[in-house]
Amino acid sequence: MVHANLIKRLHQYGFSNQSILSIDNLYQNAVSYVKWDNSFSEDYFKIEQGVQQGGTLSADLYKLYINPLLNFLCDSGLGGKIGNINCCAPTCADDVALLAYFSKREGYHLQPSKSVILPVKSKAKTIETNLGFWKLNDTVMPVVDKASHIGITRSQNNSAQTTVEENLKKTRRAIYSLMGTGLHGENGLDPETSIAMLRTYILPILTYGLEIVIPKGKILDNLQIQYKKLLKQILSLNINVADPAVYLISGLLPIEAEIHLKILSLFGNIARSNKNSSEWKLAERQLQIKSFDSNSWFIDMKKICIKYNLENPLSLLYNEMSKGKWKKMTTTAVHKYWTTRINEEIMYYSSLKYIPTSSFKVGKIHPLALANSANQRDINRIPIRIKIATGTYILQTNRAAYNQNNVDPTCKLCDQAEESLSHFLLCCRALDQIRTPILKNIICKCSELLALQHSNIQLDICN
Repeated sequence: MVHANLIKRLHQYGFSNQSILSIDNLYQNAVSYVKWDNSFSEDYFKIEQGVQQGGTLSADLYKLYINPLLNFLCDSGLGGKIGNINCCAPTCADDVALLAYFSKREGYHLQPSKSVILPVKSKAKTIETNLGFWKLNDTVMPVVDKASHIGITRSQNNSAQTTVEENLKKTRRAIYSLMGTGLHGENGLDPETSIAMLRTYILPILTYGLEIVIPKGKILDNLQIQYKKLLKQILSLNINVADPAVYLISGLLPIEAEIHLKILSLFGNIARSNKNSSEWKLAERQLQIKSFDSNSWFIDMKKICIKYNLENPLSLLYNEMSKGKWKKMTTTAVHKYWTTRINEEIMYYSSLKYIPTSSFKVGKIHPLALANSANQRDINRIPIRIKIATGTYILQTNRAAYNQNNVDPTCKLCDQAEESLSHFLLCCRALDQIRTPILKNIICKCSELLALQHSNIQLDICN
């Protein structure tokens, strides 16, 4: 992307002179250095093309620059179509001379090493591509079975599976990079901070692109297993803990719900787009003519709307809803569905009998997982509390019941009775010094609450 051509494109789109000058100053006399082993090169080199890496305006400037090419290809009639709607893209054009001519005219530099051919397979037919048929600047383009495009891995057989596998790899690398900060469960950060870091840095990587290639069946099950395993590690929970306990303690939604929220958000953007855009036309066509047996993305989205009792998506196309109203409606519906479902599932696990059935609230960490202070001793006590509440804390009675060898169930602290949960919390004499002030504090608080509740009762002192 030549900078001079970018400035010309801004002028063609009617940008103000002040905006054009501001953008021109960003790229005028731009230079770069090479960093290697914490050292910078002595000489710099000028940057005369391309947009800034990670710049706020970079994505929008690139869209403005590349848009004439997309319009040119659409007007040519080349590329893929769905019905009578043209859905072509530069990688779909079958006239390489046309693409090469346009690139020379507009100052594009095409890289054959980054250009590949991915044959498309569908239920109806398979397009065969012979090696050596496609060329770019007299260089043969390789034919591959999978390729990455804007971070989404496309494959001939199952794009959802390959994308999930790549996301899991990237997620593991991100977690490893954050371990130095204490994001590793035992003897690390407190759960509240760990969950906040997971929401900010890990969850976007794990769910990236899954609103486009929607995982289903075994692929979704595998993704959920890996997600729950990650949460159990961060919360220092045993691997055999009941699944509802993971979401109950963390306040997070299942990964399926996170993907559904992204899908609904994407459809909201399509519904609010220009009615002449390809996305809006595709949504109207697919929702009108496709049956529930179709693999269309819009039919999958329609099933999601039915699941959460949302209105017909086709009516949303014709009756545009504001972004804030659509987001509030979908978020409320998804949260309500999963809150009810998780709270109902708690009743079916005997290990969660000490937790109230209405304890799960989206976005709120359970009080058991909150630290009283930043003291590491207080943080180290949190996993013990959580394990006791979720029925996964191993006592001597558990060892005696499930061990193949003969294990004495007697408490090893006081050596007077079987170490059951009630004995451990209330009766063990070895823990009296720790237990007594805590029980006194509980009794005082309960007395205050009882007094406040009955403070309005009128008493006859004479009688």
